[in-house]
Amino acid sequence: MTSTGLVYMMTPALACFYGGLVENKNFLNQLFLSVVCMAIIPAQWCLFGYSFAFGPGNSVFGSFQYAVLSPMAMVNRNGENIDKSNVSSVTSLAFVAFQCSFATITPALISGAVVGRMKLIPYMIFIFAWTTVCYDPLARWVSFNGGWLHKMGVLDFSGGLIVHLSSGISGLVAAIILGSRVQFDPDAVNIGQTNLAFTMLGTGLLWVGWMGFTGGAAFAANGIAALAIVNTNIGAASSMIIWIILDIINASVVGLVVVTPAAGFIQPSYALLMGFIGGLIVYSFLA
Repeated sequence: MTSTGLVYMMTPALACFYGGLVENKNFLNQLFLSVVCMAIIPAQWCLFGYSFAFGPGNSVFGSFQYAVLSPMAMVNRNGENIDKSNVSSVTSLAFVAFQCSFATITPALISGAVVGRMKLIPYMIFIFAWTTVCYDPLARWVSFNGGWLHKMGVLDFSGGLIVHLSSGISGLVAAIILGSRVQFDPDAVNIGQTNLAFTMLGTGLLWVGWMGFTGGAAFAANGIAALAIVNTNIGAASSMIIWIILDIINASVVGLVVVTPAAGFIQPSYALLMGFIGGLIVYSFLA
C-alpha cells in the first residue's frame, strides 16, 4: 500500500516534469492533461478495467466478472482474498489499487506528446478508450499469470513493456497523426519560455516515486524488493552521470525507464551498465 501511494504520486510529479518542458502558454494545460488521468482511469479501473486485465477469462481477454469490484469489496471486508488467479501475498484490493496506479500514470505519459495538439474533451475520451483497448489487454498478456505472453516467458518486472513501451509508441503515433503543435516555437527553451525548475522538481518526485514503482512489484518486503530499489537508483544515477559529462539535463528519468523492466532480475553491476548505455543512446538521438 505504501508503494501504491508512491506510484500515485508519480502522476502529479509527471505533470510537473512535463509542465516545465513545454512552452509557458501550454503549462497549465499540460498539468491538467496529466492530473485528469487520476480522475478518469481509477473510475474505468473500477467499472471494468481491472476485470478486463486480471479477472477470470482466457489468455487474451478478461471478463466482466469483477466489474465494479463488487465481489471483492464484499468479501475483503472480512480480510479474505478471493482472487486466486493473481498474487496471493497481498489482499485482492491492495493488488487492485497497486495495479490501478500503473494504469493511471501510463496514459499520463502520452500527454506530453499531445499537449498543444489535442483539446481536453477529445483527450479525456481518448485516454478512456486507449486504456480499455490498449493498456488492459497488454497488462493481461504480460502480467496476468494466465496471459499468453506471460506463459511464453516474457519478463517484465515492473511495467517497462506495459507502461513505457505502450505509452511511448502511442505518444509517437498520436503526435504523427495530430501533426505539429499550434504556433510551436522550437527555440522556446533557449529563450526562457519554459520553466525548468518544475522539471527538476518533477524529476526528484519521480525518482522517489519510482522506489514504489519497482520495489512494490515484488509484492513483499523482501530481498527482491531491495534489489529492485537498489537497481533503480543505480540505473538512474549512472545514466545521469553520462548526461552530465555530455550535457546536463534530467537524465535520471532515462535511467529509471531503462532499468525498470529488469530491476528485480539483475545484479547492481548490470543496472550500472544499463544506465550508462541507455543514457548514451538516448542522448545520441537528442544531440
